[in-house]
Amino acid sequence: MRLRVFSDADNLADAAAEELAAQGVTGDELGAVTPEILEKGSWKEAAFRPYNIKAPAARLLPGRRNPYVEFLEGVKDKLVGLGFEEFDGPLVETEFWNGDALFMPQFHPARDIHDVYFVKQPTHAAKIAEPFLSHVTKAHQDGGKTGSTGWKYAFNAERAKRLVLRSQGTAVSARTLASAPAVPGKYFSIARCFRYDQVDATHATDFFQVEGIVLGEDINFRTLLGLLNLFAREVAQAKEVKFLPAYFPFTEPSVEMHVRHPRLGWMELGGAGLFRAEVTLPLGVTVPVIAWGLGLDRMAMVALGIHDIRELFTDNLDLIRTTRGIF
Repeated sequence: MRLRVFSDADNLADAAAEELAAQGVTGDELGAVTPEILEKGSWKEAAFRPYNIKAPAARLLPGRRNPYVEFLEGVKDKLVGLGFEEFDGPLVETEFWNGDALFMPQFHPARDIHDVYFVKQPTHAAKIAEPFLSHVTKAHQDGGKTGSTGWKYAFNAERAKRLVLRSQGTAVSARTLASAPAVPGKYFSIARCFRYDQVDATHATDFFQVEGIVLGEDINFRTLLGLLNLFAREVAQAKEVKFLPAYFPFTEPSVEMHVRHPRLGWMELGGAGLFRAEVTLPLGVTVPVIAWGLGLDRMAMVALGIHDIRELFTDNLDLIRTTRGIF
């Protein structure tokens, strides 16, 4: 339909009506067939408005789950399907399980107040379970029965009781090793962690890690690399993966896994390695243990096509509705 343009505003309505009448439009045309029209049969003599198949359809906004929540549950389903058992631990943790049991010396830079959050009240736990406190103390001081020389310093048992917000999912692995796990056994945790950090596109002050351990007589470093590659490809949906040598006080050898984000480039997902005897023996485990702690938030960024880690926790409903899930 082509309409003429009228300059006289006062006569615009009348002119529009005349133009519509010239096109055979009366305003009485039907736009839909209702049960009443069908019952009366009035549709037989009625005129219908033309249907524009090119007109955009109304946007439907059905309820849906947060895509990051779906991602986390999808990770759980995959790991359970691979035979892993889920484990968990407290958010408020002692320095003992967060660091000491992992053979991190009490003078390690990661113990600095600028890396972990200390609890103001109460400041300390009442006690640390035995015999783990005694065994870990010996491992730090002189190696104990691990075959190590230890860190050669006076271990402070009172500092081990200091309460912090869990800064790494490996604290949950330490607790699991101390709980007499099955051998062979496979365990994982979706662990929320807290660290003092500068917030930007790839860093946050609280984040999720997928923490895992596998115990067994035949476990080795090649087993670990195979699992890490599986996580990168199947969970993060990464197209490019690389491994770099790394250092952690609690694993030897150690490795970092990096994947390429389509927009941000290479991005570290986390560290992994073979637990040292100074970690496993004081906690009562005598078989090899591989362990990893990978940043689930960063894995989700790659998998969901998100360019800023803060968007995972957004209240932008339009972004939540339009982000495509993967599981």
